[in-house]
This record gives sequence, C-alpha cells and structure tokens, in this order.
Amino acid sequence: MQNPIHHAQTLETEGHLAEAICAYDTILRTRDETAMLAHANFRLGAIYREWGELFAAQRFLAQAHQLEPDNADIRCTIDALNQHFSQHREFVADEMSRKNSDAIVSLFRIATGIKLLAMDKPVQAYPLLKSRTKIFPNAAVAKHLLTDISITEQEVNSAIKFLLEREWLIGTGAELYSITTSGLYAFYTELAQLHVANDAYTEALTCYEQAYWLDDSQPAPLYHKVICYANADAWDEAVACLAELPDEVPEGVDSAAYHAAVARSYHHVYSRTQDETAKQKVIQACKAVLRLDKKDKAISKLLASYQGKTSWWRRK
Repeated sequence: MQNPIHHAQTLETEGHLAEAICAYDTILRTRDETAMLAHANFRLGAIYREWGELFAAQRFLAQAHQLEPDNADIRCTIDALNQHFSQHREFVADEMSRKNSDAIVSLFRIATGIKLLAMDKPVQAYPLLKSRTKIFPNAAVAKHLLTDISITEQEVNSAIKFLLEREWLIGTGAELYSITTSGLYAFYTELAQLHVANDAYTEALTCYEQAYWLDDSQPAPLYHKVICYANADAWDEAVACLAELPDEVPEGVDSAAYHAAVARSYHHVYSRTQDETAKQKVIQACKAVLRLDKKDKAISKLLASYQGKTSWWRRK
C-alpha cells in the first residue's frame, strides 16, 4: 500500500477535498508517528480554512502546533488565522453563531429522521436524512463539523434528548456536545437502507462505505454493499467485494437477498468466462436462497438453467 500521506496529498492536489479529509482523518486514527500526525492535522486545518470552516480549521491547526511547535509553516498559518479572527471579530462571532445553529439543525434532522423510521414513516424520514449528505459529503466531515456544538439548556429539545439517551451525542464541556461514532454509524446505515428502498443503490453504497469506515469491526455494511452492487448491475465490483467476505452472513443482513446477489453476480462472471468455480458459486448461492425462500421464481429458474447443463449421467 502506498504511503498514506502521499495518498491523501494526491487526493488534495487533484481537488478531491472531501476524500482527502477522510484520508487524513484515517491517518489520525491509525498512525502514531508525530510528524505524520502533525502534517495530517496541518492539512486538515488548511482545507477547512479554504472551505471557510474557521473553527474546525482552528482545532486542527492548534493540534498540529502542539505536535510540532517549531514548525514554521504551522505557526505562520495559525498566526494568519488568528489575525483574521482579530480583524473580523464581529463577522467571526456571527459566523460562529450561524455555524452552531446549522449544526443544531443537522442534529435535529438526523434525530427526527431516525425517530420517524422507528415510527414506520420512511417517506417522511428520507428527505430529512438525505438533506444532510449535501452538507456532510462523508463521515469524516460530518464528525469534524458536529464537534463541540454549543447547546444551551433551553435548546435541549426532544431530538437532542433522543441522541443523548442513545449516547449518539455526548457532552464535551460546559454546554458543548459532539456527535459520536455510533451516532454517525446509525445515521449512515439508516440512510443507506432508505436509499435501497428508493432504488438509489449508488448513494446506498456510499453510505455503507462510510459506515464501515466509521466502524470496521462491523462487517454488515460490506454484505450490504454486495447487494447494492448486484442491484446496480456492478457484477465485477460485487465479486471483488465477495472475495474478502466469510460465507456466514452477519446479523442485520437479509440472507436471501445477499445470496441472490451472490448468485446473480457469479452468474454474470460465468457467462463471460465459463469459469467452473464461478459456476459452482452460482449453484451454491441459488440453493442457499431456495432454502430460505422456496418461492423465489427467478432464482429457481437460474438454478434450473445450471442444473440443465449437467451431463445426463450425473443427474440425480
């Protein structure tokens, strides 16, 4: 695997800033080299400064400076940001208030959307949850922009309480709150299911990728990705994903839908390559589906087409 800093820098240079943010945050979560951590924090601060997210920029630049206090580039960038704050105090105060209000609105919509799903109202929940992905292009950005939100006692409404009760929102100081990894995981997985229900498989794939990035100890998003790839006719991507997965389907995944996706994916591979291993994968997956749902006509027909190719003296 290429150097993670080089990978993140390439994304940044090519203008894929949301993806670069995710790559730099991955470095912060998985590496312990001081220089690398300082650089990742520094670049995150610079990107957020470019985006106008001044308070996120300030957090990351401060962390970079703490790690490498003698770094002239970091000191220069912090000095420039502090000078901006000093010269535009009124604007900065207004911007802080607006960003804080936007964050509270996002928390409200996430909580309300998930509550509506629990009330079996997916039609109402979908636009609420979907609207947040325009603001948070990935889980790293969502995590960074939903950090240290000022919520007064008077502003703790039912939606905020809903998040607090589930520990999807935690206090980080006096009237300061941050979204938790589990809260973001719930947001992306619930939104992914809504995308699937609306046949928006590409969007669902993105959500499942973000969920797995947040918590790679949970394999379910990877199995859901196989289903999405198959429904999007992305057979090769589905098979590539399958190569990394154990056969046992984890809790929370529709086993029949998963095995049907496996069968269809390997069927298209076999149709192109005539690979015997792919053929056996199709047959095994079809049988797994029919053990769960004997009335699945499409899978029964697919299995029959493969059994019909068996030599007559091998038929039972």
